[in-house]
Amino acid sequence: MYFLTRIRETIRVPPNRFGEPIEDVILDITRTKNETTIGSDIGMIVAILAINDISPGRIVPGDGATFHDVEYQAITFRPLNDEITEGEVVETTKFGFFMRIGCTDALAHISQIADEYFQMSSRSSGVLVGRESGRTIRPGDLVRGKIITATVDHVSMKIAITMKGEGLGLKSWIEEEKVKA
Repeated sequence: MYFLTRIRETIRVPPNRFGEPIEDVILDITRTKNETTIGSDIGMIVAILAINDISPGRIVPGDGATFHDVEYQAITFRPLNDEITEGEVVETTKFGFFMRIGCTDALAHISQIADEYFQMSSRSSGVLVGRESGRTIRPGDLVRGKIITATVDHVSMKIAITMKGEGLGLKSWIEEEKVKA
């Protein structure tokens, strides 16, 4: 899910930053430009840790800035299919719930919660209730799920999880299953 990634790109340093130490300027510009952005090949850049290499600057005619080829280390977040993950329920809806995993949210569709039908409670807002078992899911619950699809493009991440299967579900459900076994 989290990776230490080396990234290469060209960074533009504007003339108003020329008097500052180049390493500090490049790190600042790189963090401002790239942290929390998403790339289809690397996922979300969570944090830029260090600049590893800076090439001598190039000047492009008509632009007073310098351009440097830079290599830096970043922590990236990329969800993987079939990965087991734990998180907190952050929102419930009539079509399922959203679970916080890492630095983003994943959707557990109502059909992927359990082998029974779940629906919004008529008595309590924000609570999903199992029709047969009476089990509930509400914001703040801790859950374990399995990523069944993860789509990452240059703008967003869409992650779907399931809680169907052994060892998946709310922590209390998992403990109940252990006791039964």
